[in-house]
Amino acid sequence: MAITKYKAAAVTSEPGWFDLEASVQKTINFINEAGQAGCKLVAFPEVWIPGYPYWMWKINYLQSLPMLKKYRESSLPVDSEEMRRIRRAARDNQIYVSLGFSEIDHATLYLAQALIDPEGNIINLRRKIKPTHVEKLVYGDGAGDTFLSVTETGIGRLGQLNCWENMNPFLKALNVSAGEQIHIAAWPVYPGIERQVAPDPATNYADCASDLVTPAYAYETGTWTLAPFQRLSVEGLRKTTPEGVEPETDPTPYNGHARIYRPDGSLYAKPDKDFDGLMFVDVDLDETHLTKVIADFAGHYMRPDLIRLLVDTRRKELVTEADPQGGIATYSTAHRLGLDRPLDDKKEAGSEPVGVAGRRNQSQQGSSQGRLGGDL
Repeated sequence: MAITKYKAAAVTSEPGWFDLEASVQKTINFINEAGQAGCKLVAFPEVWIPGYPYWMWKINYLQSLPMLKKYRESSLPVDSEEMRRIRRAARDNQIYVSLGFSEIDHATLYLAQALIDPEGNIINLRRKIKPTHVEKLVYGDGAGDTFLSVTETGIGRLGQLNCWENMNPFLKALNVSAGEQIHIAAWPVYPGIERQVAPDPATNYADCASDLVTPAYAYETGTWTLAPFQRLSVEGLRKTTPEGVEPETDPTPYNGHARIYRPDGSLYAKPDKDFDGLMFVDVDLDETHLTKVIADFAGHYMRPDLIRLLVDTRRKELVTEADPQGGIATYSTAHRLGLDRPLDDKKEAGSEPVGVAGRRNQSQQGSSQGRLGGDL
């Protein structure tokens, strides 16, 4: 039975641009900090490792190629020692981790999210179903067996979506149907509305994500909604600008957009522009009862005899093989990536062996610099 009251944290910080080791170490440091603060959950932004390639929105194709090569080199394979270090940190701190990362699988990158449980198992691996606009230059589409969001956990039915997926009414409907109680709306780094240039719509700026899309998700689904965001510094602007292009000098418009909302859409936490670190929240899942009793879009406030959502979770293979019995051989992405293998054994890890990962989805460099929110 899930616990209903616990402390959670959302990360708002700058990634370790183009540096996988720095990114992994900073991730572990935040996990340790959240664990030491008594959190049961810590949530990271979209593609936190190795950072969101916002330069794609500002430069042309030829300028982006050298940076894209570096970005791929610093992306994170699921079946890697770097990921196992992060999983061990979750286990050491007995904490759930929602990790956003650029996943490299064979020759394709994905906007991926892993949900790691307190035993270090990856209990859900999902990939963004459709990269947004220029993101298609970098990432591929998630497959049928990698897009489900809501997972039954010891801290409630937890869902994860990336960026504009949180605006997709079909994905919201799917998550509601799974009885979601707490949601991670993971966002990248992008500027505020003060940087808007016509005719670019306001949809494409961080204020819309922070103050419209995220609270709408909370009150439409009746869930606690944590919205971790990335940040930028002057040095980060330099690192994410190609050679021959003058970098921006003011990172302020890119910062201060992380949010936490209650199940009725009211604001729980909002950082200052210069805040860098963990935003804390005291979650009470029982608060979802009132929002859902008024409007449960997967139950009493829906009419499936009139309108229904068709979901197809089958994996479509580029190459189809026959099995020895003459049928069609199939596999799951989780199995191919080794998520059904133990993290490590007792002797190597110095702790009890973990169970099987890849369960079926059911429905500093340095330390961090700040904290925001209350304590239990």
